[in-house]
Amino acid sequence: MKRPTLYRVGLLALGALVLAGGCVYEDMKSQMVVTDQVCVTLDEYRESGTLGSAVVIEDFADQVYAMLEKYNSKVKDIKSIGVVSGTYRVSRPSQAGHDWVVYSEVTVRRQDDPSGPVTDGPATFVNLTEQSLRTAQGGPIYADLNSDGVAVIERALDDLLTGAEPRLILGMSGGTITPPPSPSDPLSFSWRACVTFQVVIEKSPPGKGK
Repeated sequence: MKRPTLYRVGLLALGALVLAGGCVYEDMKSQMVVTDQVCVTLDEYRESGTLGSAVVIEDFADQVYAMLEKYNSKVKDIKSIGVVSGTYRVSRPSQAGHDWVVYSEVTVRRQDDPSGPVTDGPATFVNLTEQSLRTAQGGPIYADLNSDGVAVIERALDDLLTGAEPRLILGMSGGTITPPPSPSDPLSFSWRACVTFQVVIEKSPPGKGK
């Protein structure tokens, strides 16, 4: 399947993905180019150690179907689909009286059967390097998506178009937190991450069937 060749992208990450609004499209002869977002929220609470949250995207297929329904289209109408960009921000700020700086890695893996094996990944999706949580409260911040993580998602999209129902798991792990969290100074906040997809939908001219 052809893909958009836009690989200067941005995030995080991930991942129960929720389709966001703000869709834009334009007619190109018998094709419609749609840009839409999938968003996910990761909650963090740490009294020690490093980051370690994860969110399961079990309704990935349903959300793609919902996006297509907005444009009166079906999976068979998709000519190409791919990841274009992504953003992240802190959606629920920390209540601490000071800033936190985190180094972490966002990963993505595929596990269609909850009790079965991981069939793709895990792969790095985004690296967070010296990210101030206070700065991330503004946003959205564009991040550079790792090609390995993008490939896991795009392989899932390919399989979805042939009848599969992919289940993706996005996680945030490792790295360091400065200052270190403690029971008296716990780290508690939420990330909001969105991934933007570009979909080319093939439409028949008015009055003509496929």
